[in-house]
Amino acid sequence: MAIDRSGYKEKIINFTISLAKPLGAQIIAIHVIDKSTIVPATDAYGNYIGRGDQIQATEDELTKQADKILSEAQLLGDKEKVKVDKAIIVASSSSSSSSSSCAAAIIDYAKRNNVDFIVIGTKGMTGLKHFLLGSVANNIISHAHCPVLAVR
Repeated sequence: MAIDRSGYKEKIINFTISLAKPLGAQIIAIHVIDKSTIVPATDAYGNYIGRGDQIQATEDELTKQADKILSEAQLLGDKEKVKVDKAIIVASSSSSSSSSSCAAAIIDYAKRNNVDFIVIGTKGMTGLKHFLLGSVANNIISHAHCPVLAVR
């Protein structure tokens, strides 16, 4: 189950738990932090503005937020007696597309960990982030090695 910070995360979590419970299935709740979104800005000459410690602090904060989101999934799983493990991935890609970086990270994790089924939301953030999440879902649906269920 791939979870972002959108208002739909509870729906995705609850739906996934309701699928897993009667099957006795284990859930891995995954959140991807796209490192390209926290790279410092550059000035007109291509010099970085900002310091590495600021980048690390931002990454640490995003990791803490991701852990909080995934812990919510674990708590809901505990209530329903469904095992939910957490996975936070920091993805970095030379690709200019944040969405393909996130999708590739989820697909790669699923392959490496023999995931049988992926649940992902089709709705997410608003504006540009909504567009990117739709792209993430589309990429995963198109390229995953296993079945994918998109929740609206």
